[in-house]
Amino acid sequence: MIYFHVKYYKVVVDRDRCVGCNFCLEVNLCQNPDACIGCLSCYWACPYEARRIVEVEEDRKTIEITVDGVKHKVPERISIKRALELIGYSFNVFPGRKGLSAPCGTGGCWSCAVLVNGELVRSCINAVREGMVIETNVEDREPLRIIHGPQPHTVGGKATPWFE
Repeated sequence: MIYFHVKYYKVVVDRDRCVGCNFCLEVNLCQNPDACIGCLSCYWACPYEARRIVEVEEDRKTIEITVDGVKHKVPERISIKRALELIGYSFNVFPGRKGLSAPCGTGGCWSCAVLVNGELVRSCINAVREGMVIETNVEDREPLRIIHGPQPHTVGGKATPWFE
C-alpha cells in the first residue's frame, strides 16, 4: 500500500460560536458529511464564523483515478480539485478562460465542474473516490448555477450568467 504524507486541511465546528442556524445543513449542503475533505466551503459559508480551519499532517492511503484517460494515484479524502492539482492541472480564478477554473471555492458557481463517471459535478467540493473516471473537458455542457438552496439549475432566469 502506498501512502501520501502531506499537509491537509479540515474544518471543525467551534461549538462556542455555533448558534444552530442549520445554514450548513440546509443552504451550504456538505457533499462529504462522513469525513471532511478540506474543501472549506462550510468555513466560508458559515454566517456566525463558527468554523475553524485545522491543518493536519498525516499519512493517507492512495486511491486510483482516471483523468482524461490516464490513470493516477492520489491521496484519499481530498477534493477532486485538489487531486487534479496534485497531478498537474491548474485552475484559473476567472471562468471562461482556457482550462479549468474555480473562482468561488464553495461550489455555488459550478465553474469548477468536471464529468465524473459521466455526471457533471463540482470538483471543489466533491471527494475523490477509488476508481472514479474524470473528464475535464465540459465545454459541450450547459453551465449550472446555484440559485436557492443546494440544488443546481441551468443558467438564466434570476441567476448571474456563469461568465460574469
